[in-house]
Amino acid sequence: MKLLKKIPMIIFIAINLLTIVAMIFCAYTSYLPPQRFPHLSYFGLMFPFFLGANVVFLFFWLVFKWKVVILPAIGLLLCASSIRAYFPLNIPSSTPEGCIKVLSYNVMAFGNKNVHWNENPILNYLFDSQADIICLQEGKKTTVDDALDKLTELYPYHSMEISTDNYIACFSKYPILSTIQINYPTETNCSFVYTVAVGEDTILLINNHLESYKLSAEDKADYKSIIKNYSHPEENNSETKYLTLTEKISHRDSIRGIQADYVADFVESHQDSHIILCGDLNSSPISYPHHRLTQYLNDAYTHSGNGPGTSYNRSGMYFRLDHIMVSPDLECYQAKVDKSIKESDHYPIYCYVKISRK
Repeated sequence: MKLLKKIPMIIFIAINLLTIVAMIFCAYTSYLPPQRFPHLSYFGLMFPFFLGANVVFLFFWLVFKWKVVILPAIGLLLCASSIRAYFPLNIPSSTPEGCIKVLSYNVMAFGNKNVHWNENPILNYLFDSQADIICLQEGKKTTVDDALDKLTELYPYHSMEISTDNYIACFSKYPILSTIQINYPTETNCSFVYTVAVGEDTILLINNHLESYKLSAEDKADYKSIIKNYSHPEENNSETKYLTLTEKISHRDSIRGIQADYVADFVESHQDSHIILCGDLNSSPISYPHHRLTQYLNDAYTHSGNGPGTSYNRSGMYFRLDHIMVSPDLECYQAKVDKSIKESDHYPIYCYVKISRK
């Protein structure tokens, strides 16, 4: 009889152990190059679900059997760095004098708005942002060309690359001395390095748009269907949809992993420089590209932001894919994903950066 009473508790402990193992597994797949382990790369996207489950278990055991709380507690400790990367908590601090505001924004062709440039919400957001440096991804050449006089009035220095209607650009209040491209395997994505003179200092600014997932509207609808029917995979053929979707994601992850290695190699070879890296990495904080780049750089959001900071906002895929990172000799303040504008499928991310004089 006593054994029967213990069975529900044993089942709960077993389930908790499974969620702990799954959480740890998802966290540490970020160390694995997706070009070598393609079918493990997307598990990092599942990390927040298992993290949430273990937080629930933590409070469950505190209420019903406090001695067992050690299980989720150990699991959370083993994933402490991943938890901080995904859901940082920082004490807000004021920005000291001498900071520059850096803003990165995937503008989705400026929201595909068929309006005059001075009525475009994204352009008006940029005009009002008071950013010192703006890095754009997925720009629209015709829109920028129309607004170039106004942009140049606010940002006298600019670099716009890729002669297609979907390109990458930098607008700066500080002189851009040179622009080079980091060459890696790609069809449409890119990374550019701008040498920017800020007072007596020179900063290497790396603007990235790494390999996109290139998911169709049907793929995104399938994702929502999978999430909706996760407990009944037989409905709407969810299992087949899952396999198809993960195959596409793992393929793009593999390409992105190679690109991240090229960018990380560039950063490693310029560690004597002040570096700011930003852009749409198409990678969550629990991913190989993020892990690879933060071997040399500090994630500004991890160090000065709060909460998950989701920057992609469509189709139920709520992840922080946009990042700003800085070299250790730079200090960052008040990193924020700005959800006040919803015209693009990404929110802008910004932070304040200062060169450390320690």
